[in-house]
Amino acid sequence: MSNSNSANKFSGLFLVWKQYQRRPEVLAPLINCELKFIPHLFKSKYLRPLDYLIKLVVSVQAILTKKPDFVVAQCPPTFSALPALLTKTPYIIDAHNPLFQVEMWQSLPLSKALLKNALAIIVHNAEMFQLVSKIYPQAKLFTISDPIKAIAPTKPQKRQAKQILVIASFDPWDEPVDLLIETMAKLIEYNFVITADINKLNAKTAASLQRLDNVTLTGFLATEEYHQVLCSSLASLVLTTSNATQPSGACEALSSDTQLVISKTSLTEKLFGEWAVLVENSSESIVNAIRELTLKKIDLGEYRQQWNKAVQEEIFALTRLSDR
Repeated sequence: MSNSNSANKFSGLFLVWKQYQRRPEVLAPLINCELKFIPHLFKSKYLRPLDYLIKLVVSVQAILTKKPDFVVAQCPPTFSALPALLTKTPYIIDAHNPLFQVEMWQSLPLSKALLKNALAIIVHNAEMFQLVSKIYPQAKLFTISDPIKAIAPTKPQKRQAKQILVIASFDPWDEPVDLLIETMAKLIEYNFVITADINKLNAKTAASLQRLDNVTLTGFLATEEYHQVLCSSLASLVLTTSNATQPSGACEALSSDTQLVISKTSLTEKLFGEWAVLVENSSESIVNAIRELTLKKIDLGEYRQQWNKAVQEEIFALTRLSDR
């Protein structure tokens, strides 16, 4: 790993078994890693074991070819750390919350062994640090929040007074999709843009969503196109039912000077409460918050600077692993 005093001393490979996520894209260069996204080949969950097997082979080949000093594996799935274990390469786990808050990921074969053999485990916020330290008291735990990199459209954009970008993945673990549908149905004067994959929803929920005339379902967008939508929206809407969750969508709003309406939790209040609109998870609270928004320019540069200063300190603590 590198820092200001030992640049290029160690180089890593950051493995992400997904099509795209902004966190590793921004974090990888800060910890001197080459980033490799490995997307799903099959949409069917029944074929997921085959998908994982293919990802395993691709990951092992990448490690053997590039010979990194260390691997960072984004988990879940926990199996993304297996290629490093098999090749006897030191590895660090970048742990997203479901790894510890969804029982399945802890109960799968090899999961606990992969966690216990990690050189270090990165969690994303202080609340998760406290939770994980109780589960794995012997683990070397580090906190690194999502680094913030300013987002600006490649083409000049005017924000649309009635356009709301819903930043979601339709994850049943922590996203209240039924509440979202209920809310959008009440806000017929607004257009909601959703990039999440509708195929993740059950047939009944998907049908309810598709019946809404004020919803645009884009599916996955390329980064440039997604940024255009983000920077042309009145606000971003981010809902979660989980505590200790630092939504990446909130960080994207911070990155792009976009107004944010977000579920109120102890963590979101601490991280975004000074500038975002915090709402209860009720349609009434969300509807009122959105209708009170006005079209205006906001400058979150100072918040980004403070945030990234804290992230740099967190990364420095991780880089000191090489001195131990």
